[in-house]
Amino acid sequence: MRKSVFESILILGTGTLALNITKMLFGLFGTDSRPKLLCASYLESPFSLFSTWCKTSKIPYINFKDKIALSEYLSGFESSMLLISAHNYYIFPSNLLQKPFLKIINYHNSLLPNHRGLNAQMWSIFDQDSTSGITWHLVSSGIDCGDIIIQKSIPLDSTYTYLKLTQEQLQLAFLAFREICDSLLSWNLPLKTQEKIGDFVLHKARDLPNNGILDLHWDFEKKSAFLRSMDCGKSHLLPKPKIILEGKKYVILDYTPNPKNALGFDFTLGEKNE
Repeated sequence: MRKSVFESILILGTGTLALNITKMLFGLFGTDSRPKLLCASYLESPFSLFSTWCKTSKIPYINFKDKIALSEYLSGFESSMLLISAHNYYIFPSNLLQKPFLKIINYHNSLLPNHRGLNAQMWSIFDQDSTSGITWHLVSSGIDCGDIIIQKSIPLDSTYTYLKLTQEQLQLAFLAFREICDSLLSWNLPLKTQEKIGDFVLHKARDLPNNGILDLHWDFEKKSAFLRSMDCGKSHLLPKPKIILEGKKYVILDYTPNPKNALGFDFTLGEKNE
């Protein structure tokens, strides 16, 4: 059985990444040994696979609807803890970061320092990056500014959509976590400082490429990058992209490349109610 320098490990996150990490650590430590496994989410669906599995496996789990309550919960720990932020949108307050016994690592869906902030996969596709990837890093006072633990790359091509890249990133993030697990448990990490962070944009939740509107003056490649960057399949992770034709705004429900169409694509459109 592996050993850990931590009294407890808290997995704070959502979805398959948090679930897979929890399953892995549960297989290593169970529920009755040190370190003690704990799980939590911020604004997770009460019917998620993560929450259901934790409850079935009798791992302590709390789904927080309020960030103040989550902050109070985290402030209550007073012994050595590893906090794994896995697909989590909660921003850690400075008072938590100052606790010497609390070590926090975070998953980010880009090759930092490029595309800090939210929806990094969207911006990577829209900016037509040749490579995307994932980063596990320490949490610091700056958003996505902490020292890098490990990074893995994904070469991009014109088939990548927001949904496809997200899925591959989550799979790669788990493989990377497995690779660094022993170093995490002993807290003996090979760290790399992020350089020239100020040269890179911090993306906010409300930010969308070109405000979410297709520019008809773009060439085909840029139009394709825009459409794919906001293509979440049947999910509702992003708003649908828009197009303005003859002064009227429409929602783009679907798109298919068509070189015979002057726009470069055939569109299925819906009415946009302002």
